[in-house]
Amino acid sequence: MFKEIKTFFNKPIETVSSSKDKWIFIVFVSLFVTLFLLVFQPFGINNFDPTHSISQAFLFSVIGFGAVIGLALGVFEFIIGFILFKKQTLLVFFLRTLAELVFVATVIFLYYNVLGNFHDWHFKSYIDFIFNVSIMSVIPIYIILLYIKNRKTKQAYQLLELKPKLELANKYVSLQSSNGKDSISLTLNDLLFVEAEDNYISVSYIERDQLKKQLLRATMKEVEMNLNSEFVLRCHRSFIVNMNKVDKVIKEGHQIKLFIPELSFPIIVSRSYVTKIKALLDTHHK
Repeated sequence: MFKEIKTFFNKPIETVSSSKDKWIFIVFVSLFVTLFLLVFQPFGINNFDPTHSISQAFLFSVIGFGAVIGLALGVFEFIIGFILFKKQTLLVFFLRTLAELVFVATVIFLYYNVLGNFHDWHFKSYIDFIFNVSIMSVIPIYIILLYIKNRKTKQAYQLLELKPKLELANKYVSLQSSNGKDSISLTLNDLLFVEAEDNYISVSYIERDQLKKQLLRATMKEVEMNLNSEFVLRCHRSFIVNMNKVDKVIKEGHQIKLFIPELSFPIIVSRSYVTKIKALLDTHHK
């Protein structure tokens, strides 16, 4: 039971990660909160007066709240969150969102009291601010995450259409250690990827439907020469990947992520290899 719960909360999740997505998130939430406060005037900001009209002073105050929220979100997204919450798992997402809401509420509480000469400097009021900010933020946070997820899904689908529809080769390949003492022979149909590990290379492959690994003392350059396949490509300083085994490709800005079903993590294509990977996808687009 505990293991299942741990697995659930350690599940990878798509979040606001690129600088572009962070700016979209900041601007959208700031504008949403500003308009929400102007239109609905919740939490007694109109002194509970149903006849209250939007004066110039009230308008500027609300715009100020929106600007401060944007500033607080920017500080958290680009500095605090970047330092403290690097993993993209479900548990980290919940903790990050909670921390961000508390941080934004704290900044707004300070701003509100500075404007009002600290007339509401009470702990209960601070807790109310956290609750109110959370209530206001749930909708825009959900909308923007849904938008980003749908956009990335669309990008993934578009790139997946370019995935080469290749016949898996039955060709046998043999990988040997530099001293020739150790070796492994397998078909390209079974090879998943090769990863550099210090002075060794780790060969990941499928054997009887099980993921297996074998270490060899060799260099990535030697592996490339031994494989000599059009579809087994170097995509990173530390990775050689069998493109036949990639079932999903996601593009985030200038970065490309390759997903293999048997792996719980994506393989990143570094910039120096992006052109070669794209060329293969384009060449075999059908």
